[in-house]
Amino acid sequence: MDKELERIKKDKMAQLMKRDIPTVGNFPHRGITELDDKTFGDFVKQQGIVVIDCWAVWCGPCRTMEPVMEQLAEEYAGKVTIGKLNVDQNQQTSMRYGISSIPNFLVFQNGEYLGNVVGAVGKKPFQKLFKKILSGELDKRE
Repeated sequence: MDKELERIKKDKMAQLMKRDIPTVGNFPHRGITELDDKTFGDFVKQQGIVVIDCWAVWCGPCRTMEPVMEQLAEEYAGKVTIGKLNVDQNQQTSMRYGISSIPNFLVFQNGEYLGNVVGAVGKKPFQKLFKKILSGELDKRE
C-alpha cells in the first residue's frame, strides 16, 4: 500500500511540474537571478545584501509574491540583490537551510546567513528589514 501511495504521489508531482501554470509577474525579471544548487553559494558570497526567494511551481502563495519581489528588485537595485531558487529542483540547498514551508526567503549579508522570512508576507516586512540592514541596525542574525 505504501509503495502504491508513493507511486501515485510521484506521478501527481510529475504532472504538476509539467503543467504550464501562468505566473502573476513577468519572471524572469531584470534584477532577479535564477539560481540552482551549483550557483547558490557563489551568488550569496559575491553580493552584499541578498534575498533568495525559495519557491515551487505548484505554490500559489509563491506566485503571489513574484510581483512583490520584482518591485523590491527595482526599488532596491544596487543595494539589495534578489535571487530565486526552485526548491523542488534544488533539494540540496533546500535541505541545507531546512526549508519546509514556502515561500521562504533566505536573507544574507556579505555571504553570512542572517535568517529568513516565511510566507506571503507582502512588501512592508521586507522594506523594514532592508532599512534595518542598510542602516547597520541588523548586523547579526535576529
